[in-house]
Amino acid sequence: MRDLRDIINNYIILNAEIADIYVVAVDSAISSNLHVFKSRLGHRFIDVGVAEQNAFDVASGLAREGATVFVFGISTFLLYRAYEQFRSIICENKLKVIFVGLWCGLYYSDQGYTHLQIDDINVTRSLPNLNIYSPYSAPSAECCLEDALEYMGPSYLRIENPLPDGDYLDDYMAFDHSTLNGSKALAILATGQSVKRSLLASKNINSTLKLDIPVYPLSNLDVKRLQSQTQAYLGSYQHLLIVEEHLAFCGVGAYIGFLSAARQSGSRIHCLGVGDPIVRNQTYDRALEFHTLNTPGIIKKCFEILEV
Repeated sequence: MRDLRDIINNYIILNAEIADIYVVAVDSAISSNLHVFKSRLGHRFIDVGVAEQNAFDVASGLAREGATVFVFGISTFLLYRAYEQFRSIICENKLKVIFVGLWCGLYYSDQGYTHLQIDDINVTRSLPNLNIYSPYSAPSAECCLEDALEYMGPSYLRIENPLPDGDYLDDYMAFDHSTLNGSKALAILATGQSVKRSLLASKNINSTLKLDIPVYPLSNLDVKRLQSQTQAYLGSYQHLLIVEEHLAFCGVGAYIGFLSAARQSGSRIHCLGVGDPIVRNQTYDRALEFHTLNTPGIIKKCFEILEV
């Protein structure tokens, strides 16, 4: 897998002059891998230091003058340290600011609760005029960026581990939707890196038990888009398993469960996400195992649902 930060930065560089793009960093040029953009387009790069509120204010001013502004940083710091500006200035006024929140999910499990980003979908879903994206591969990241650039308003990209050793879907791993005509017992809906793990789990189950469990990625996570994306699945399968690196009780799965209940659809909704308790200071792999969000955990959950 390629470094997802490079995918995002290369896309911005290609469109910077055409779309009048500026990049604002919060002492995150290194962690966001912005050195190439800075060296090529330094006149469009602003680093405000450790000052998220200032970053959002600068981005708001540029956006009001017609620019498209990307703000890069660690997701927890971007979202919570500048939430008032995010909500009341940028989202309420529908300013074209695109937030790239890095290191979401359980990645920073060894850095303490301040760095842990496991409730951002719940928080951002309630903000007005905001598009929310959770890419699962390099091509899907580019699609999300295209959509965000076309949208005349704010967007939030939720990026988990963007490094080449992360679990974003490899370009060569394709989805086989021939299973649509197969079993209707269970389907998996997944976000971000959980898509690849779910696909590996599905292939494992198919090779051992000859059970077809289709995996559908969800990359557009704002309320209206989730509603349209999931409509075809509700009632089409006996069970839906939603897998996400986010708090299970208030994430995508919880919202799909609400839609299912509201429509009295035939699907039984199962949520596999971060549960209680939250164990601090453990490695990322150990955190995935603890919350059964790794591939073996997804396989086990599927077996429990299907009672096999």
